[in-house]
Amino acid sequence: MMVDVVENHKIPVKTVLMDRWYPTQRLMALIDNLGKICYCP
Repeated sequence: MMVDVVENHKIPVKTVLMDRWYPTQRLMALIDNLGKICYCP
């Protein structure tokens, strides 16, 4: 879903916000590769 939003520019996204139990190494790598900022408390 995130790749679809970024590639098709449906929603301009700079930062990804999520709860602390969502981040996995794979998801964090995807966010980094997309050039986005991630914040999870």
